[in-house]
Amino acid sequence: MKSSLSRKWADRISLFVFLAPTIFFLFIFIAYPVFSSGYLSFTDYNFARDDSPTFIGLEGYKETIFEDSFFHSAFINQVKFAIPYILITFIVSLGLAILVSELTKGVQFFQIIFYLPMIISLSMAGLTFSWVLHQDVGIFNQFLVTIGLESLTKHWFGDPSTALMGLVVIRSWKMIGFTFIIFLSGIHGIPTSLREASRVDGTNFWQEIRFIVLPLLKPYLLAGGIWIIINSLKVFDLPQVVTQGGPGVSTLTLYLYSWKSAFQRYDMGQAARVAYITAAVILLLTWILNRILKPDTAERY
Repeated sequence: MKSSLSRKWADRISLFVFLAPTIFFLFIFIAYPVFSSGYLSFTDYNFARDDSPTFIGLEGYKETIFEDSFFHSAFINQVKFAIPYILITFIVSLGLAILVSELTKGVQFFQIIFYLPMIISLSMAGLTFSWVLHQDVGIFNQFLVTIGLESLTKHWFGDPSTALMGLVVIRSWKMIGFTFIIFLSGIHGIPTSLREASRVDGTNFWQEIRFIVLPLLKPYLLAGGIWIIINSLKVFDLPQVVTQGGPGVSTLTLYLYSWKSAFQRYDMGQAARVAYITAAVILLLTWILNRILKPDTAERY
């Protein structure tokens, strides 16, 4: 009996020793920042002026949501960015995955080609596209001139009507490869016998995709969709490197506004509020997507 208790305590101590580094990491780098920034979001605190935060409760959230014009601009820009980004990334990556899955050769080649942009940092991709779309020396404008469409040339990132969509193109180009790999893995995991049986029953290609592939692909669509939603709202590095939120505030996003509030205006309370509002929107959209794409579960009798 005594030896049994000793073994139990030894197992518990061993478990604690092995888990201690992970617990320490989670507490220091995740739990503490979350609770600390959460508290700051309910305060008025300019760290260049104030000695300590002043608790104001929900008043700060009310002022940010209903009275802050910069927040309104950033929120609208975020919506304008997120909708085309989500549609382009989701539809193109799914379409590419379906097409590549039909190939008998070269699948690995296309996996490498489409995933390559993921290796490049977003800041480097932004600088590259800034050169490609430059008004004077950009190869895209030079191409338009060559084919006789000189009237369409413009400073793509200097025009408020095209700057935000330019950022959408850059981020979509970089991120499509990741969701493409997720969707392609899901399609390859579908038993070939099901698809072959449907073909024997006379279904065409599109019916096979609609009634067999897409329903069985729901867990992968959900995982990829959550990734896309997060990336559609956590947008900081691209506008910071390419446009700095301009021209004007036409590419000011929520994360960029949070960063500017913290490190240009030194308003940590405002920065925390914007970040938490963004996180709340991400959670809401993730919940909605989970309700739409929730995999079917078998009923027990």
